Amino acid sequence: MKTNETSVQNIYTLDGKVPLLKAIPFGLQHILAMFVANIAPIIIVAGASGLSSTQTAMLIQSAMIIAGIGTLIQLFPVWKIGSGLPIVMGISFTFVSIACVIGAKYGYPAIVGAVLIGGIVEGVLGLFAKYWIKIVAPIVAASVVTSIGFSLLSVGAASFGGGSGSENFGSVTNWILGSVTLLCCILFNIFAKSYWKQLSVLFGLIVGYIVAIFMGVVDFSALNSTSIVTLPSIMPFKPEFNINAIISVTLIFLVSATETIGDTSALVATGLNRNATVKETSGSIACDGFISALSSVFGCLPITSFSQNVGLIAMTKVVNRYAIAV
Repeated sequence: MKTNETSVQNIYTLDGKVPLLKAIPFGLQHILAMFVANIAPIIIVAGASGLSSTQTAMLIQSAMIIAGIGTLIQLFPVWKIGSGLPIVMGISFTFVSIACVIGAKYGYPAIVGAVLIGGIVEGVLGLFAKYWIKIVAPIVAASVVTSIGFSLLSVGAASFGGGSGSENFGSVTNWILGSVTLLCCILFNIFAKSYWKQLSVLFGLIVGYIVAIFMGVVDFSALNSTSIVTLPSIMPFKPEFNINAIISVTLIFLVSATETIGDTSALVATGLNRNATVKETSGSIACDGFISALSSVFGCLPITSFSQNVGLIAMTKVVNRYAIAV
């Protein structure tokens, strides 16, 4: 079958056209896989920096918007920025620890200034990656990604129990919800036919959410005073350029670049069964940096490639850029 023909089977090809209604659930699955991890760093750092609930809500909105912009540029590169690969971007957990320290000591504007400078530095390094990429051995990138993956095991375990700091952590209700969601994912993957198997994560999340509503766990009261549509705030915090904060954050950007190299390599190897090219890796790192700098304009933390979405692609083999862009 030609990839330029519209067909749902094109979800397994990088550039084939997929019917819109068929593409939506595959894109939605990626959103739900990254949603909590995308907003959690903002909530943690905002709390450590003493921001109000209104400011935190504004940053959460900006976090979702910048994640969408970054993902689209990764999928469909602008000049040399972006890889052209199905990489999903989001707010990075890698910066949480240092951002909490900077926010508590120097204030949130110092974080914004450091992210702006550090993002530009990583972006420039990405554009010239062909001159230094060989220095980073595959084992180094693999070790970084593996370490991050292992560190997320505790996050998954804590979420299964109700979330870190939850008043009813480990309660029967949380165990039931977690077990039902997990079981639905497994059973759907076993019994579903054809390409529907690849939506097992989405199915489990939807069923789990519905069960949570009936169990009275979901609270909609916070939505009472919010409008349906609001515009994001540009430069909500005036950047402050503290040299200590800039140096610290820029060093972590180098770690983030290594993580991106590993994610890019892993995605291409597992999803496309080949090695990543220097051009793809260079574009991926450049997107990481320059979109992180753009993220600071919205007051947000740096963004990076999401390893959980790389894992989702490895599991489902759905690599179609159009489906994920939807």
